Amino acid sequence: MDSSVPDFVLFLGRFHPLVVHLPIGFLFFAFVLELYGRWNKNPQLYMAIDLALLGGGISALVASVLGYMLSLSGDYDESTLDTHFWFGLATTLITFFAWGIRSGKLRIAQLNGLKPNMVALTLVVVLVSVTGHYGGNLTHGSDYLIKYAPFGRSEKVVLPPIAQLEEAAVYDYLVNPILESKCTSCHNSSKKKGGLSFQDTIAIKKGGKNGEAFIAGNVAKSEMIRRIMLDPHDEDFMPPEGKTPLTGEEKSILTFWIDNANADFRVKLADLETPEEITSIASTMLGLEDVTGKSGIPLPKVGLVKEEVIGNIVSAGFKVRELIFESGLYEVVLPPNFINSSNSDDLDGKLEMLLPMKDNIIWLSLKDNDVQDRHLKTIGQFVNLQKVELEKNPITDKGIAEIIGIQSITGLNLYQTKITASSLDNFLKMKGLKRVYVWGTAITEDEVARFAEKQNRPDIIMGM
Repeated sequence: MDSSVPDFVLFLGRFHPLVVHLPIGFLFFAFVLELYGRWNKNPQLYMAIDLALLGGGISALVASVLGYMLSLSGDYDESTLDTHFWFGLATTLITFFAWGIRSGKLRIAQLNGLKPNMVALTLVVVLVSVTGHYGGNLTHGSDYLIKYAPFGRSEKVVLPPIAQLEEAAVYDYLVNPILESKCTSCHNSSKKKGGLSFQDTIAIKKGGKNGEAFIAGNVAKSEMIRRIMLDPHDEDFMPPEGKTPLTGEEKSILTFWIDNANADFRVKLADLETPEEITSIASTMLGLEDVTGKSGIPLPKVGLVKEEVIGNIVSAGFKVRELIFESGLYEVVLPPNFINSSNSDDLDGKLEMLLPMKDNIIWLSLKDNDVQDRHLKTIGQFVNLQKVELEKNPITDKGIAEIIGIQSITGLNLYQTKITASSLDNFLKMKGLKRVYVWGTAITEDEVARFAEKQNRPDIIMGM
């Protein structure tokens, strides 16, 4: 932030996201009324359109001024910011122009015989839409709108699968996923809080307004580490209030990368002396604790899956990845929110499509897809599953009972589901189960503490 900008100016500027919705509402309302007025000639309707345009113009002007104040913080990409600003200014001017014509305050002889009201309002709607698009890019990043779209989006770069933990490049496989999930929403090419971007390695090395984000080999002097280690109530704590803070494991990975890996973007775990704690965290993050056989459960011997079967499954929306080359063992992921309450019945058919390769699936992710208890009855046929992600689904203890026969499951994520402590006894029946994530459920810490006294039980994890 430019220290020469008064705090009061920035304070007012932060009202821009609140005020900017007023002209959007006014102008779209005026456009709809103008369309309706094509068939309903009502003087009161015309007056309402005039008032909506005037309200839209005034609020657009106020939003533009506040937006300019906010831009003085210097936290945004200049190119996108300039485009957003000029489109916003054009929207304001054309809105007042449309109001002038519509209300009769502005008379232009050359427009006689034309339909300037509809043309001007259509132009206003186009301008406000484009302005909003660039504003969204500044706030959320350029891919926010189409990130989960079924078409028209670029495929995310997928790292090649690895069979051994030692093959993992520390930054690519461990550090970057943390930065993407916890940091890039505020530190990207479009929105650079503090002038810092984690968009790519070049931007990371460049640092921000407070200098370098980290000092290779020196955690104590690394600003990034200092901020994530602060008290959450501290003004400099990162991520800021309202964002999900880093877990202890994530902090350990970042610290290890800076200190032990010397913040090298290419070094692999095989090149480093890796503490047991980091090995354990990395294994869990990459899901290699099970696929490498460390869980004590041998990899199943299965036949290969026909390409036609995999093609049909991919066409249904699943992401399919072979975990080890020519092993016939797969990770299958249904992207979050692909299924919701409005199309929940579609999930029945999609799970049925997986049955031809049910023995080949050892990792399955169905998180946040409105999975019901009845769906777990189908999943119970996937006898070689080792890692299952079912978080953010309305499943209950009844559903868990449907999968206790899968003795190969080692990891089960049930975050924000509707299970209760009644499922704890079922976890004991799953002999291969090592850990279960249950934060955000009805299970209490006291119930977990009592369960911890039992023999041969999985770890019940109440937090990230």
